Amino acid sequence: MGLGEEKIRREVFHLILFVLSVLLALERSGIPDFEEEEVYVRGRIVGDVLREGGKTVTKIKVEESEVEEIEGRKCVLVVYGPFPGCGCEVSLIGKLKVKEGKVYIYARGEDVELSRTQGIREALMRRYSEKTKDEEIRGLGLSFLFGEPRELIDPEVQKSFLRTGLVHLLVISGLHVGTIAFILLKLLPRFWGLKLSLIGVSVYTLFIVPHEPPVLRATIMAVLIILSHLTFRNPNHLSILLFSGTVILFVFPHYVSSYSFWLSFFATGYIILTLRDLEGGKVFKTFLVSASAFSGVAPLVSTFSYISPVSVLLTPLIAPLVVLYSLFGILSLFTLMSFPPFVDLFNLTGKLFVSFVSLGEKVSKEVYPQLFFWEAVLLSLFGAFFLYVLKGRLKVLPLALVNCWLFIRSLN
Repeated sequence: MGLGEEKIRREVFHLILFVLSVLLALERSGIPDFEEEEVYVRGRIVGDVLREGGKTVTKIKVEESEVEEIEGRKCVLVVYGPFPGCGCEVSLIGKLKVKEGKVYIYARGEDVELSRTQGIREALMRRYSEKTKDEEIRGLGLSFLFGEPRELIDPEVQKSFLRTGLVHLLVISGLHVGTIAFILLKLLPRFWGLKLSLIGVSVYTLFIVPHEPPVLRATIMAVLIILSHLTFRNPNHLSILLFSGTVILFVFPHYVSSYSFWLSFFATGYIILTLRDLEGGKVFKTFLVSASAFSGVAPLVSTFSYISPVSVLLTPLIAPLVVLYSLFGILSLFTLMSFPPFVDLFNLTGKLFVSFVSLGEKVSKEVYPQLFFWEAVLLSLFGAFFLYVLKGRLKVLPLALVNCWLFIRSLN
């Protein structure tokens, strides 16, 4: 069997394994509708905190509850009356309601207690906040580097990110993990640098950021790629992506219904499939990567929101600035927020980041394809299949067809 046939065999094997994990996750993640009047819940706020009228709405990830079925899941929390201060850890007694697989918790303000743990993550965030007086930039830094809710970002800045389609740049994923791995790799000779990268990536994921699907996917992939190099093997990125998805769904089956899991998975998959066996200059590849990531996620995004095609151009243009922002942020973490020049440079690039996004908002245009869910799934799978089959510059064809379909549907 040739190397090419062996590669295809492994990819097919991992694809079958991933499909089985999806089916198993669908079975394991099911939770029947029910209600409980008084339930204890302890969790972590993972969504924006919206205050309207006499109630506050946010999302929490349940870490502990007397109802074991909801542990590890994200729930909508609705608090009536005054919301007690600020914090990231929440403990409460409230009414639990599960409807069509979604979990809702209703509580009164006096039955909710917020606090902040005192781990390394909180210590670093506190140090960063003390050194950053600009509230707009501080909110951006806390969201970008630590995965804090986007509510900390100025509403106008949030709006700019949404309208330009660049909000994905705020999600902790491969950019952050890859920057850590790259920096540590260059500090020591190759073999020891790989080991140091392995440690750094693991520490960042375990202790600094929330364990959301994109960062878990990026971390598992980074670890496997580093281990491949340490064992003198050539990593198969597609097989690694499929395997990472299998592991995540086996450990966290409820992520099968998480949009963030599928958006991260399809964006990465489209990039991998587009770049393999592709020849061309750096500029061409850079814009093609942006187009492939957009094409991978746009169908799914269209089922619940508008899309911004201008992001295909804006993303590669802003990429060098975002890489610098990530670089100075990671260096600030490495120095425990104690080396002012790194923090200052992180905030300076943050200001430039916000300025570019605000400028991009002026040329952005929202498109509303309004796809049905299964239509979006089939469209994404169609693009992925032909990206896998086609070679070279012919890969542009499925990307074009996906976007043409989105454009046609937006005219309806």
